[in-house]
Amino acid sequence: MRVRASSRFLRKAKKLKEPQASMLRAALRRLAADPRDPVLGTHKLRGELADYWACTVDRDLRILFRWDSETLFLVNLGSHDQVY
Repeated sequence: MRVRASSRFLRKAKKLKEPQASMLRAALRRLAADPRDPVLGTHKLRGELADYWACTVDRDLRILFRWDSETLFLVNLGSHDQVY
């Protein structure tokens, strides 16, 4: 699966410190291999974010993304409250 990222996602990812940076890399590898991997807790969002999906990096860090055919487009990264 092809993965692309927004400039917002990339800026936030670059600011992460260890161990979250390593956890994000591992989550992105899993996401590219199988977006529905149970470890990620991938779920469809509702309401205003109904076009998006989210998955978990760690207890509070989330990835917000959307599917465009065979491409995952990473939109945002942050805590539960920041992303939703």
